Amino acid sequence: MAAAFVAGVAASAGAFAQEAMAQDAPAAGADLDLLERRWHKCVRQAFSGQPAGLPTHAAQKAALAECKTLENSYVSAMLVAQAAEAEARRQGKPSIGARARGWATSLLSYVVDPVTSWIDAWRK
Repeated sequence: MAAAFVAGVAASAGAFAQEAMAQDAPAAGADLDLLERRWHKCVRQAFSGQPAGLPTHAAQKAALAECKTLENSYVSAMLVAQAAEAEARRQGKPSIGARARGWATSLLSYVVDPVTSWIDAWRK
């Protein structure tokens, strides 16, 4: 379900929206921290407000259910931030072709050129 959400967000967002998300990444990190703190605080308060005779597992489930909206907003914001980070990483990495050209160039400069110059020197 989370993968479908991320795919939907990535498909519906244009290049402009992706650039805006990548530029807002530091601000989104602060928002994520705030959302996480709010969610944790809600869960702690909801758990401490449960009746004393309730089993621990049931109290935990009830506390989580009570704070479901905050959890959903936190998870949604985290998925959007992860999608923006992945897009920024994808744009920052060179393509496979560029890496192959770089490797071939380094091979030529470090192996072929010295061997060629050695052979030319030997012929003279």
